[in-house]
Amino acid sequence: MTLAEADAYVDAMVLGTDANKWGSGNADSRNRALTAATQRLDRERFLGARATDTQALEWPRTGVRKPSTYINTYATGFPFRIADDFFTDTEIPPQIKHAQIELAVYLHSNKDGISLGGLEDFKSVQVGSITVVPDKTGSVGADRVPPMFERYLHSLRISGPGNISVKRS
Repeated sequence: MTLAEADAYVDAMVLGTDANKWGSGNADSRNRALTAATQRLDRERFLGARATDTQALEWPRTGVRKPSTYINTYATGFPFRIADDFFTDTEIPPQIKHAQIELAVYLHSNKDGISLGGLEDFKSVQVGSITVVPDKTGSVGADRVPPMFERYLHSLRISGPGNISVKRS
């Protein structure tokens, strides 16, 4: 994703506080936000496999179906998939690009957005008998991301925001 592509996307957004700050930032700070968003995006567990063993990032991938590629043919009694419904091995889905921009805009405005310790959003945390009291509703903790980021990744990743790994020690 280039800075010019990101700027064009943000120009088309409904301007909120984060998008307004994006427009007033310099090119270096916006590029840094895009890079940080790429690094965070690369931590997700996506469907399919990397297209090559030597690529640095998670995308492009192979074996990933395009979301919403069903054609309803109820005249014949069932929906079916169109033949060309996989992303190519060189294609980066628009959902990935849009998620990167949404997160970059958020990070540009919220410098500590993904480097929080994880406890800032809780009134109290207790270990014995496990008590956790959130300070507010919505996304909390060290990996707070904008809701649109989550929506774009919905059909491309293995797990979602509510899935955590619990291991017995």
